[in-house]
This record gives sequence, C-alpha cells and structure tokens, in this order.
Amino acid sequence: MIKKIVLMLIISITLNASILDFYKQTLMTLQYNKKYALNKKANKLTQSGINYSKYANFSFNADYSKTKAKRLTNTFDTTNVTFNDTLDLFGKSSYEIDALTLDLKSQKSLLNIQKEQLFISLVNMIAIYNKTLEQVFLYKTVLNEQKDIYDKMEKLQQKGAITSINLLRFKNQLTSLEMTIVNQENEILKMKKQLNLYAPNQQIPRLKNSKLLYSQEEFTNKNPQLKLNKIDAQKLLVQAKGLEHSYLPDVTVGAAYQQLGDPTSFGNNYSFTVGLHIPLNAGNFKEAQALKVNAFSLESQNIQYKIQRKNEYITRYQEYKNALEQLKVLHKNLDDYEKSEKTIKIAYLRQYVDLNTYMQVLMQTLHVKEQILQVKSKKELEATLLNNIASGIIYE
Repeated sequence: MIKKIVLMLIISITLNASILDFYKQTLMTLQYNKKYALNKKANKLTQSGINYSKYANFSFNADYSKTKAKRLTNTFDTTNVTFNDTLDLFGKSSYEIDALTLDLKSQKSLLNIQKEQLFISLVNMIAIYNKTLEQVFLYKTVLNEQKDIYDKMEKLQQKGAITSINLLRFKNQLTSLEMTIVNQENEILKMKKQLNLYAPNQQIPRLKNSKLLYSQEEFTNKNPQLKLNKIDAQKLLVQAKGLEHSYLPDVTVGAAYQQLGDPTSFGNNYSFTVGLHIPLNAGNFKEAQALKVNAFSLESQNIQYKIQRKNEYITRYQEYKNALEQLKVLHKNLDDYEKSEKTIKIAYLRQYVDLNTYMQVLMQTLHVKEQILQVKSKKELEATLLNNIASGIIYE
C-alpha cells in the first residue's frame, strides 16, 4: 500500500514539471548555446580584424649594410627603413565578410539541427519513462487485487473447497507478476538516473495529453536542414565571387628613408611611394567555376529536404491519428472486459471455472489496459514533437 502511494506521488509530481523546462536545462548542461555564443564572438572578432586590415595593413622593413668601394679608403654604412600600408580600396575583403556572416548563420542552423535531435531523443526517453511508471502502477493495482483473491482462496483451501495445487498455481502467477514489477522498477530507476544526467535536480516531466495545434505548413517551414543547405550553397557562391574578383588591385602606399654614409653621395634619401598590386592567377577563375557547380549541386538537394520534412510530418501525424482512433476502440471495449473480469472472478471463487479460464480473462483485460497505456503514450509523444517543432520554441 505504501509503495502504491509513493508511485502515485511520483506521477503527481511529474504533472507539475514542464518538458520545455527540462529541455532548456539540458541545453544548459550540454552548453549548446554557450558554444554557439563563443563561436559567434570569434566570428565577429574575425570580421572586425578584416575590416581593420582594409586600411591598416602595415609593414615595416629595415636593413643595414657595410660597403667597401675600390676608390675609397674606408668603408661606409647604409641604413634603409621603409614603412608601407596596403589598402583595400576596391572592396576585395567584403567577400570575406559576407562569407563569415553566412558561416555564422550556418553554425546557427547546425545548432538548430542538433537541438531538434536532442529534443526528439529527450521526448522519446521521457515517454518511455512515463509509460513504464504507469505500467508499474497498473501491475501493482492488479497484484493487490489478486492478493485479495489469494487470501480468499487460502480460506477456501483450509475448508477443503479447493486443492493446494490450485492454490500453488495461483501463487506462481502472482510471483511472475511481482518479478515483472521488480524488473520495471529497476528500469525506471535506471532511466531516471540517465535523464538526470542531462538535467540534474530537475523533475522528470509528464507529457501532456495535448491536441495538435499547428498545420503541416507550419511544421515544414521549420526545417533547419533545408536552411543549412541553402546557406552552404550561398557560402560557395560568395567564395566564387571572391575568387572572380581576386584580380582587383591592392593599393600600396609607403615612405622610405635611407641613411647613406657614402662620402661621394649627396647625403641621405627620402621617398614616398604609391603603387598597385594586381594578381593575375588564371587558376582562380577555374576554382570559382568549380565552387559554383558545387553550390548548384547543393541547391538541387533542396527539394529532397522539403520532401523529407513533409514525409516526417505525414508519418507523425498519421501515428497521432491512428493512436486517437485506437484509444476510442480500446476504451469502448474496456468496460466489457472489466465486466467479464468481475463475473469470472466470482465464478472462480465459487469454483464454477478453473484457474486457466480465470487467468485467461484476467490477462485479456490486463492486455487491453497495457495497450491503452502504449497507445496513449504514442499519442502524447507525437503531439509533443509536432507542436514544439512547429512552434519553433525549441530553437530559441
């Protein structure tokens, strides 16, 4: 009786927990958002560095030499100092900025894919955990009822109304049910420890008996894999444009100073320089064409990802609808099975039927109740996944 009360208490506590709270705690534990935030910071710093280098790409050179001329008695020293800056006046680096911006979006889409996979895994684990909890509660209820029957059979056996063999056979059935309960209780403990690894000190939530709130279009619009594919294609096109415009010149400006110790010279030299550096690598254009082909190849997969997402919705939606219809049938027939069980229980205690007949009816009723738990769990699972994915809240 105490175990039954404790189990009911566990179920009531899980009703107050939220699947989204548990999921968000899991994200914190696995540091998904922290990792993305660090990647975002690194990306922004890289962009800042590129922007700074557009007009502040400095270089400094210095050299010293000692010269001995044939017609001079002594050697003389020469010191050269140059200071240069390479300016990106034609926007060549803008393609690098665009590529980095798209790379950050790509990382975000990849993170959303990981979040969705994590959410699906968590919901499946929690659904199995809750279903097992309810099964144990069901088995314990049946066990307690049958123990009452066993007590009555013991009194009948003492009066000689039934044989000790029949009493032993009935007890063996109870022992088998108790073993099932022990196994499932250990399974619950294992699952609870596993789930608490993801969300320590967090109550394991119960999936709510919710209805579908979103349409197929709303579900398919949330497609991080499709978005990632589009972004990757855009990145390749941006990289191709960067290579195609690699011929754009770099402007170099500089100042030079030469300290010349040659007695025959006219003293030290000062100079200012302006120049253009134009790369003429023909291979860049071939590489750009290859990147464009790869981009078009990725874009051709967009239809595939759209169809996959629609198929996912159709599968989950049909599972949900099938569970709804099955529950109607099962609940409709459950009353008849329970009436038969009550009738056969009285008949068995009066020895109108044998143990096999009684156990057959009992197991039929139990099987219907197990099916209800299985189908209800499936319905709650699919509704939870469809609603939360379509709402987009798991990607926030």
